[in-house]
Amino acid sequence: MSGLIEGFLGTQADCKKSRCPAVWDRWQSITGFILACFILCHMVFTSTILLGKDAFNAVVGFAEAKFLFGEATWWITNVIAAVIFVVFIAHAFLAMRKFPANFRQYLMFIGHKKRMKHLDTTLWWFQFLTGFALFFAASGHLVDIVFGGHITADSSAANFARLEIFYLALLVFMVVHAGVGMYRLYVKWVSIEGASRQEMLAKRNKARTIIFAVFGGLALIALIADFVWIGLSH
Repeated sequence: MSGLIEGFLGTQADCKKSRCPAVWDRWQSITGFILACFILCHMVFTSTILLGKDAFNAVVGFAEAKFLFGEATWWITNVIAAVIFVVFIAHAFLAMRKFPANFRQYLMFIGHKKRMKHLDTTLWWFQFLTGFALFFAASGHLVDIVFGGHITADSSAANFARLEIFYLALLVFMVVHAGVGMYRLYVKWVSIEGASRQEMLAKRNKARTIIFAVFGGLALIALIADFVWIGLSH
């Protein structure tokens, strides 16, 4: 009964607002931060191919705890991918709360975006679009890793050669979504107060520039690495 009352009135039976939306928003931020950090590490890891096959295979061996067991335990990367997949699904489920639920809400948002011409609103729109695409693209990639075998430079190059357009699109979706997400996390959870509105906006712009520069720079390096993968496959 209390859930029914809250659904109609937006408050609980004792006239207090539910804390669930705030809790869900916090967990959405936490899972998003974990995934963004993973994407940064993943781009760095992938880019080691620029140093040669041996460097890439050495990083894979480190991730598979070769230094502990004396040999690569390939299932460790599968477990890591499975954990990331669970975090990814949880983040997607939490983020769906803020998606336009029907065509009317969609039209209202588009009208608001066109009238306001506000950069942060436009960034959220790109985050929404890339998030929707990632739900399918990133899921497919993670499932492939979870049920795949041992990762090597040669096997990765062969995979990329078969699906090079997919991986290039996945890189763009990941960088845009994660970059915007990290910026929004900064705005939401880190103090950006200043002595004046101009100072506050200056801090926000500086944070946005740094975040986008980091993600953009690593994306460029990863993009170059992608073309190296194409060369290795041939």
